[in-house]
Amino acid sequence: MSESQEVTPEDADTVVKMEKSVTNPAVSTEEVAEELGVSTEEAFELLDESPRPSGKPVGDTHIWW
Repeated sequence: MSESQEVTPEDADTVVKMEKSVTNPAVSTEEVAEELGVSTEEAFELLDESPRPSGKPVGDTHIWW
């Protein structure tokens, strides 16, 4: 991620909303991280701080809807 771009919890929420569909009702932390260009840890923190997505652990990852 470039120093000039600040990613917010709202950005993470937007990615979850964009990626969800009838055939894929949840997205992984890794998918959000890839879309935002941040680490998985940073994506998790952003999603956890975001007011909208709900999440839960599944296997070795976390999913969000």
